[in-house]
Amino acid sequence: MMWFFIGLSMGLLLLLFLKLSYQRDLERTKRELQEEYQATIRESQLRAETFWKAQFEDWKSREIETIRLSTEQQYKALFEQWKLAEEDGIRQDAAKRSKSVMLGQITEHLVPFLPNFSYNPKDARFLGTPVDLIVFDGLSDGDLKQVVFIEVKSGTSKQLTEREKQVRDVIFERRVSWELFYQPAELLTTEKGLLDHPYDDQVNPMDSEESTE
Repeated sequence: MMWFFIGLSMGLLLLLFLKLSYQRDLERTKRELQEEYQATIRESQLRAETFWKAQFEDWKSREIETIRLSTEQQYKALFEQWKLAEEDGIRQDAAKRSKSVMLGQITEHLVPFLPNFSYNPKDARFLGTPVDLIVFDGLSDGDLKQVVFIEVKSGTSKQLTEREKQVRDVIFERRVSWELFYQPAELLTTEKGLLDHPYDDQVNPMDSEESTE
């Protein structure tokens, strides 16, 4: 009888040990499954986040490109409308400017013959640039009094260019001189492609011009 109780106790202890081992293994397996599940959840979340982020960036890029193209087309359409609306005005302005330039050039040539011109037209020489006229006052009458530089301005504009201002300032400061340039006749040959008939060194070109007048 005693051995029966001893065997029964040993059996109960063995069952209790097996139960505890099973529960321990079950808890460990449960933890492992939970950890694996959590890792799977995190990985899935990361993949989902990466996927949707890529989708969002792609959508954003396409939207930005669409907006850019739409805005560019709108601006092009507005520019074409403006160009069509302003083209006639631009052409008229260009024609007006061209007409004004031509009128100014004609005026520069006609100034010596206008009633309010203070000098003898025969004494005026048209230069054009950097000054319009040079007047040799009294030269046609054989009594040269002065040399006058004249800049012609027509219309409402009286503004001088920078070059015209420089010429004016040099004249006002009396930094004006006269020089005789002599070129030996033997160097003026047709073989060198220069003058066929060189000027005689005793002939003044101005005197020749006077004789034609």
